[in-house]
Amino acid sequence: MRAYFNLDAQEFPVTVEHIGAEWQQDQIIRYQGFPHFHWLQTQHGSGNFWIGNKHLVLPPNAGVLVSPGIPHRYEPVNQNEGWEVIFVTFQGKFAEDFNQQIMNREYVYIAPERGEKFTQQVEKIIESLDQQPVDNEWVSALSYYLLLSLGHEEMYHVDINHPDFKRYVKPAMDYISENFTDHLTITAVAKHVNVTPQYLDRLFQKIINLSPKEYLLQIRINQAKKLLVSQKHLRVVAVANESGFRDAAYFSRVFKRKTGVTPLNFRKWQT
Repeated sequence: MRAYFNLDAQEFPVTVEHIGAEWQQDQIIRYQGFPHFHWLQTQHGSGNFWIGNKHLVLPPNAGVLVSPGIPHRYEPVNQNEGWEVIFVTFQGKFAEDFNQQIMNREYVYIAPERGEKFTQQVEKIIESLDQQPVDNEWVSALSYYLLLSLGHEEMYHVDINHPDFKRYVKPAMDYISENFTDHLTITAVAKHVNVTPQYLDRLFQKIINLSPKEYLLQIRINQAKKLLVSQKHLRVVAVANESGFRDAAYFSRVFKRKTGVTPLNFRKWQT
């Protein structure tokens, strides 16, 4: 069992906060999620992982990257057999803004056949932390590479070379990302890429398995999470407004439905 906890960010754009391998994992329940991106991967045994009503089984080499503030729980499949895992949590400015790299998904699942390279990357980070003195810049570079590699796995499941992705979906995603704080409608997004809202919806569902409305909502919720934690002086109505919600009461209802907690409780439990 090898682990490092509460590592100093050293003002790097991304580095690890907690990291470990050969860790005997017990049951964990996080009703409010975790404040940072969290990577969990099976080494031996297997684990059950729940995100909302989604259930994943993590056999050896399989793993899951969970976005900040997403309620989840996990436990060994077989208590007698045990569950040995790798874990990494990321901190830093780049890590905070990483949601768009994974298309604002709540999580990224890595199948066993694609997991070995991530085990090797984590081992390199731990080996660097074992050295004295620690080269913090190298640790940051390795952490950056690991997080980017995990993010690219989401793109592995999306045909980014599909003509409709390049012509319609990606420009629509970029337009949403640039204008989500405005009173943006899907009709306006569809008009921007010269298609009907119905056709844009079909393209999004087919290519990224999300509707444009869901994509817009996830971006707004992710922005709200960041503001609630980083701008503690902002009232909920201001957070709602700066995240693209014009009605604070509606924002609070949607936020609780998506995260399981109210905006104020999210702020309290994440700071």
